[in-house]
Amino acid sequence: MVRIGLLEEELYTPQDLFVSLELEYDFGPLAQTDEIEDGLDYRDLVYRVREFSKSYDGKSLERYAHMLAADLKSHFSASSVSLTVDKPRYVKKLGLRKIQVKVEL
Repeated sequence: MVRIGLLEEELYTPQDLFVSLELEYDFGPLAQTDEIEDGLDYRDLVYRVREFSKSYDGKSLERYAHMLAADLKSHFSASSVSLTVDKPRYVKKLGLRKIQVKVEL
């Protein structure tokens, strides 16, 4: 849930966004040991996306996606981050198939 958009109703009422995420990360140690502490715990990743989203307050989907990608790349020491954000709220109302932004850092 994120407060994002240009319309007054969007600025006051959080809405669902769907985030798809790819990280380039050194999984070598985890592949060797199979111990989660040697790799990336996906629960931490999901938690970070949710907390970022709760605190975000902005207008554009593009800025949200860029800032989230930068935050995740830095926090998890990823080599690169690629994410896609879908905003389904106004798709039908606008007669669109999807509203989506892709970012690669």
